[in-house]
Amino acid sequence: MAARSNSETGLDAIGDDLASLKRDLSRLMDHVKNGTYDATRQGVAETVEHLGAEADRLYRSVAKTGGRSIKAVSRQIEARPLVSVLVAFGIGLIGGRLIAR
Repeated sequence: MAARSNSETGLDAIGDDLASLKRDLSRLMDHVKNGTYDATRQGVAETVEHLGAEADRLYRSVAKTGGRSIKAVSRQIEARPLVSVLVAFGIGLIGGRLIAR
């Protein structure tokens, strides 16, 4: 009977060790998930910041180019007002024909 009680004690110890291992793995998985979440959140924040800066740079570039284009067109209109009116009339006529269809 002593052999049986020793084996039962050994099985109980193994069961306790497995339960402890299960708890430890669960905590480890929670830690990994939370750490991954934090790293992902930080990475997303950095990416959004980078995209925002890039969008701002692109907006400034387009605005600068657009301003230069407006000035160039204004100079052309001032230099050749009759040609500008005829070009605008032609574009309007063609656009009206296309829309009417």
